[in-house]
Amino acid sequence: MTAAPRKNYFNLVVGLAFLGYGGYRIYTFLTGAEYTTFRIIIAIGFIVLGGFDLYKFFWKDKEA
Repeated sequence: MTAAPRKNYFNLVVGLAFLGYGGYRIYTFLTGAEYTTFRIIIAIGFIVLGGFDLYKFFWKDKEA
C-alpha cells in the first residue's frame, strides 16, 4: 500500500514570491525606472523560476 503523494507547499510559496518580485521589477522598469540590463535579466529569471515552481506544485504530481 503506497501513500498518496503530498503537494509541496513550499513550491507554491516560493513560486508566488518569485513571480511577484520579478513582476514588480519588470513593472517598475516599464513605468520608467532605470535599471541595468543585468537587473532586468535577473527579474526575468525570477519570473521563470516562479513559473517553474508553480508548475511543479500544480502539475508535477498529475504526470506520474
